[in-house]
Amino acid sequence: MRILFVNEKCGFFGGVEQNIADTVEGLRARGHQCFLAYATTTDRGATIYKALFDGCFPCLELAHGQGTRATYAFEVILNRVAPDVVYIHKAANVAFCEPFFSTVRFVRMIHDHDLCCPRRHKYYLLNGRVCHHKAGWRCYLDGAFLARTPTGMTLVSIGRKLEEMRRHHRLDALLVGSRFMRQELVQNGFPEEKVHIVPPVVRLEHLRPSPLPDEPRLLYVGQLIRGKGVDLLLRALTHVRCPFTATIVGTGNAEPHLRALCHRLGLDERVHFQGWVDHDDLDRFYRAAKVVAVPSRWPEPFGMIGLEAMHHGRPVVAFAVGGIPDWLIHEVTGLLVPEQDVAAFGEAVERLLIHTDVAASYGRAALKRAQEHYSFERYLDQLETHLSGQMPHIALVV
Repeated sequence: MRILFVNEKCGFFGGVEQNIADTVEGLRARGHQCFLAYATTTDRGATIYKALFDGCFPCLELAHGQGTRATYAFEVILNRVAPDVVYIHKAANVAFCEPFFSTVRFVRMIHDHDLCCPRRHKYYLLNGRVCHHKAGWRCYLDGAFLARTPTGMTLVSIGRKLEEMRRHHRLDALLVGSRFMRQELVQNGFPEEKVHIVPPVVRLEHLRPSPLPDEPRLLYVGQLIRGKGVDLLLRALTHVRCPFTATIVGTGNAEPHLRALCHRLGLDERVHFQGWVDHDDLDRFYRAAKVVAVPSRWPEPFGMIGLEAMHHGRPVVAFAVGGIPDWLIHEVTGLLVPEQDVAAFGEAVERLLIHTDVAASYGRAALKRAQEHYSFERYLDQLETHLSGQMPHIALVV
């Protein structure tokens, strides 16, 4: 197949861009040709990123996603590539490609809640709890018309959000990473037969997991933003009575607040903020950890960090939100905790830090599950199926 990827960014930036890079490498190894249309480049390895594709096409108009200029610019790219399928990832909207829906197959991977949630986070602004309602006019009552931007708060049009969802109904297929995400789309009126679960994977096939260390070390890896719940993790650690150390890997706009909170909670001596770490260097942090924490406040569409921990043979403690219960089996591969219950989270962490035999058992089960259900080759098989449109939905095995 000739596959045209569409994404706002070209270069290594976040999980979406890493997923695209891994996917392209795997698909090209199977003989497919892969191209990329993008709006902007990142400051992390854009040149290396471009080399992964058979061709890359800058298209600044995609940043806006609508209007005659965006449509014309995309038509030029379509004519040059002549793709069998257009595979959309992050994009402001899909208005730019609407005139071509009947001429080529369009598939989109839904990486987050942007499509169905005006605030994009899928949790309530005031109490931080997960929202289980479909998008609609009641979003105004919930304050979902307010969204935070780098320059402050902005108003979001619920009507435009509903219009964009209706436009997505015309796509040939929508791919999601978890049962939670599939239910979210179906709840919002998308036909079940168009929404398919294709869990993302991490490329760690040659990893050799190490035994759990004796030291009671906890690890968090991810962005330092409100939705990731690092503040909840810090509060949970005040309920851990055994000796421990915790490493926080990542950066984000909440870091100053989190450092101040850590100090107020008296955790300075036990919690270390590592900062940003290159993905290739994360292995040593996983090897040093006995337990990995995923304290997300927002309902993770999947939760890739948990899958990385599983491939390293590490048990996970996480809040039971979003797609996390798809891969974290309670008291088998780790421990699930009710959302925002920081006391229970701390008790779960303490349990695994103290009982090495239990943690090791969960870690072995986690590794086995990751290898059996989340292999890269299986992921590529499912993706080929849905990009080509040759076979019906393949359900996630849980």
